[in-house]
Amino acid sequence: MREHLASYALGTAFLGATLWMTFAIPRYVAEAIDIMADGGLDDDALLENVVLIVAFAVAIVVVRTGSRLAFFVPGRRAEFDLKNRMLTKLCALQRDFYLANPSGAVISRINNDVNGVRMLLGAGLMRALTSAGTLSLAPVYMYQISPRLTLYCTLPLLLGFVIVQAGMRTMRKYQLQQMQDLRTLSEFTVESYNGVNVLKSYAGYGWAEQTFLGWSEKVRDTATRMATIRAYCMPLLMHLTNGLKMLLLLMGGTMVVREGLSPGDFTAYMLYLSLLVVPLVGMTFMLFMLQRGFTSLGALMEVLHSESPVPPADPSAPQRMTAAGRLEVAGLNFAYPDKPNEMVLQDINFSIERGQVVGVFGAVGSGKSTLVNVLNGYLSTPPGCVFLNGVDIVEIGHQVLRKHVVTVSQEPFLFSDSIRNNIGIAVADANDTQLDQAANAAALGADLTRMPAGLETVVGEKGITLSGGQKQRVALARVLVEPHQVLLLDDVLSAVDHETERALVSQLYGHVKAQATVLVSHRLSVLERADLVLVLHQGCVVDRGTHAELIERSGPYKDAWGLQQSGAPEKPEQVLA
Repeated sequence: MREHLASYALGTAFLGATLWMTFAIPRYVAEAIDIMADGGLDDDALLENVVLIVAFAVAIVVVRTGSRLAFFVPGRRAEFDLKNRMLTKLCALQRDFYLANPSGAVISRINNDVNGVRMLLGAGLMRALTSAGTLSLAPVYMYQISPRLTLYCTLPLLLGFVIVQAGMRTMRKYQLQQMQDLRTLSEFTVESYNGVNVLKSYAGYGWAEQTFLGWSEKVRDTATRMATIRAYCMPLLMHLTNGLKMLLLLMGGTMVVREGLSPGDFTAYMLYLSLLVVPLVGMTFMLFMLQRGFTSLGALMEVLHSESPVPPADPSAPQRMTAAGRLEVAGLNFAYPDKPNEMVLQDINFSIERGQVVGVFGAVGSGKSTLVNVLNGYLSTPPGCVFLNGVDIVEIGHQVLRKHVVTVSQEPFLFSDSIRNNIGIAVADANDTQLDQAANAAALGADLTRMPAGLETVVGEKGITLSGGQKQRVALARVLVEPHQVLLLDDVLSAVDHETERALVSQLYGHVKAQATVLVSHRLSVLERADLVLVLHQGCVVDRGTHAELIERSGPYKDAWGLQQSGAPEKPEQVLA
């Protein structure tokens, strides 16, 4: 609101002018009626009052339009700004936040809650100011005309206000429930869409439809309850105001006949009452809009005020870096925030010099991916455990860390765009030569020749038109466009055939000489040329050495090598168990 203070001030001025002219019209109507009642049909004062009434009516149209623009435009700009702020914040938050907030809930906040705040900062604020001004001024003008008639109106109006407030409290409870149900429905929709292949394979469409129907019915039932409350409150207020008009016709008509109340004043009083009815009838919707806006704002603030557990970066850290491409891990222990007593990694120690390759082997659940995500800062890294070029990565900060340490995961994400743009996403000025070299280094050359559009082939959402191996190689090509100091490869060859694997291994070991590389794989053939291999089991390094050393001594690595050489199914978790 502070950013759009000038627009709000202009809108408030327009609203004030609108209210002033709106409340001035009944006075001129009263004077015109009294002149006619006295027989002055040819009086110039009558014409003057009629001209003023018409002029104010036309001016109100113009000024009210200006007030709407002055309030609605900041609401739309706030919506645009909030969505950008949400995106910036969501990109900065770590995995701890996403473990507690599923993607469906985040999507619901970006869509539904931002719209709620837009209504609050636009139409909601304008309606609130208009209603406040009308409810404040109308009783004053009515009291000036007839204190007794105003007293007759007070009790029914107060009764209606109390009833509306009681209904609003109940509606707020239902509103909060509906917002939670909408988030759950959004979460299930996203999960179902992502898992459509699983639903298709296991004929799970019926279950998905029933679950979706159940949550949809909850949202519908909550909305129906809120609509029921509005359906009772609004007619109640309308009947109340109609009853008041009947009361005023009875009491006011008697006062005109017996007590000298002029017909003009009585007409003006009825017009002021009509002005008072509009905010009373619209109070239900206005309060609903305001409550929804504040509730939505609270939901957004939970995201915007979420603090990353990572300490702030030290600005001098990049200048204190020494040897480029050196990664050191010393006494690393890690547990997830939701299970602080269950150590996933315990006493991990190793170092990688520039040009070296360290392999990581272990069973499913041994901590391989967790180790990768600690090294790249995706997970909150304990201070004093991981050092890049001699500086703690906690001090370096994520913005600088991302420039030096890149990761290719086992399940890469591709955008619904061309292969060219998916490969060159991190290098804005990458030329065709760089992209072609990266694609060939990732063994994509043969695949591209079979695609009519080549690098311009659009891969669909999440790369749905590509195979698992092709998606992994596109993601691998991303990091091969330009050199990085540290390269983390988390089982990136799991979905490729053995022929492609041999080609990729040769490319990788030839390409990584300029950087330190951590290569995670359950295929031991990939780790044969590594300078050091770490064997993980339940978060601990149970063995280490070169491939030649590890296959010479008894242990899980040698057992897994024997199984893979004999052609047995590659299940290292059985060996390590």
